[in-house]
Amino acid sequence: MDAGGLFRNYAVDIVLLPPPEVMDAAIQINRMLIEMTGDDAIRLDMVQHIPHVSLAMGCIPGRALSELNVPLEQLANRLLPMEIGIEEAVTVVTDSGDRVSGINLAKDDSVFILHRSVMAQLAGISKEKCSAASFVRDEDEQLTPFTLGYVPEYKEKAGYERYSPHITLGNGDVTEIENLPVLPERATFSTIAVCHLGNHCTCRSVLWSKCAGGKGV
Repeated sequence: MDAGGLFRNYAVDIVLLPPPEVMDAAIQINRMLIEMTGDDAIRLDMVQHIPHVSLAMGCIPGRALSELNVPLEQLANRLLPMEIGIEEAVTVVTDSGDRVSGINLAKDDSVFILHRSVMAQLAGISKEKCSAASFVRDEDEQLTPFTLGYVPEYKEKAGYERYSPHITLGNGDVTEIENLPVLPERATFSTIAVCHLGNHCTCRSVLWSKCAGGKGV
């Protein structure tokens, strides 16, 4: 991070990154949704819109990013790798009436332990007010009201008893698509990461990551 980044405000998502077989399936289904709907607001890939499982979100100052590294690495060493059940691709209707699809993960105790532990670590970091400048944006890109509202209110909207582990696939109804890629019944998740968020709460870049058995980078 350059010196200017220390004084910047970052919208972050602490996430689990899926293993390759799940990552590939998510990207394939995303392309099928885009082909069906023509809506490419969420176009998943391996670099700038990375499939992920959110654990906690918030806006924090750049100088505080390094404060997360050690506790998250300790959590990874203690709790990862983690085998998680993969349920199915589903569609939900948002408050605004939009249909958004995702892959639901099993609500295993181990996932909830990790979620609560990460939420506790993020709660100990000084928070900043989220603004458009907190996010990664393309030139002239306007952030949705959902994006600006969801991150600072993650605890109330999706934390703890409301937590539902999933991988967002994109806009549209995935249940209308035939011949979806076959998802594994279970998968091993080995990497925790801190993502810099973009529009629609996409993971636009990885600021830090730790793979079980490896060193945090």
